[in-house]
Amino acid sequence: MEATKTVKFESRDQIMESLQKERDLSGADMSGLDLSGIKLMGLNMKGADLHGSNLAKATLAGADMSEINLANTHLEEARIAGASLRAANLRGAHMNAVKIIGVGLNEADLTGADLSESRIIGADVTGADFSDVKTTGAQTAVNWADAKVQPAELPDPISMPPKWLPFLFLGIVAFVVAIFMKRKKRRRSE
Repeated sequence: MEATKTVKFESRDQIMESLQKERDLSGADMSGLDLSGIKLMGLNMKGADLHGSNLAKATLAGADMSEINLANTHLEEARIAGASLRAANLRGAHMNAVKIIGVGLNEADLTGADLSESRIIGADVTGADFSDVKTTGAQTAVNWADAKVQPAELPDPISMPPKWLPFLFLGIVAFVVAIFMKRKKRRRSE
């Protein structure tokens, strides 16, 4: 079996250049880099090391980030969706105002992380450790029962809108578009 060679990235530009060739950052060392606002979507980032990096306002979506090291990483106002963070190290992560939707946090370690003002919806926290996590002003739609250690102060639950509300919104938008198109067609024929 061939051992995986760890690639050390020295800059954001190096990462972006690498992503033009392949969508695989598994095992990569990106620690300490300023990656604020970066969009990392649909990637294999399993076992990558980003400890101490700045990922503020970043978008991390549809990625396998199992066993990733995000310890002491700045994730303020980041958006994380549809990703696997199974067994991730998020110890001491700065996750103020982060939005997490549909993320697997199974067996993740969030000890000492700051989740203040965050919104977490539909995350699987089975076996996750939330020891000493700050949750001031956070809101969640999460089942905390399966967490290894729940936050000392559970975040406020998000009151979910009725399931029919998005369909009503889409119907209204479709109606407005139809009226607009009809008026535009009428003006052309005049």
